Amino acid sequence: MAVYADRSEHEANQGDLFEKAPLECPFPPPLATPTVMVISHDCDCDKYLKPNTPLTESERHEWRVTVAIVHPISLLSGGRPKAVRQDEMPRYLLLPEEGASKEMVVDLWTVQPIRMAALLACERCASLSDEWRTRLWWKIIRLRLGANYKEILEGVLSDAT
Repeated sequence: MAVYADRSEHEANQGDLFEKAPLECPFPPPLATPTVMVISHDCDCDKYLKPNTPLTESERHEWRVTVAIVHPISLLSGGRPKAVRQDEMPRYLLLPEEGASKEMVVDLWTVQPIRMAALLACERCASLSDEWRTRLWWKIIRLRLGANYKEILEGVLSDAT
């Protein structure tokens, strides 16, 4: 199953990676001008790109979507790379090496807003395939709901949750 797909018919969607993003809450090097992944859902992007109700100039300027930092797995220390590869850390979504793309991780603890106009000024370097976008959704759900996320979603709550 391919990690990446051509989604160039869209300007920006959930799962798109953009290089050198100007974050509002910057990180020190080597993440100072990072690659980021759009975490906001497609409909949030479309409300800016193809609004049903026209946006004012001020609304267009202030419109934000959420992104998370993407970085090489080699920046993780200790046993983290192994744990990420075994899907034992909800914080990270592993992006396996594919073609020219190196093995990377999406750090879901770094989610933050970015102005849509600033994001669109960056170069999109990749887009997740539909299958990997679904993996992103499940990873976000798992991170937010905890280890018993499947039971919570099924409405089977135990005393442990």
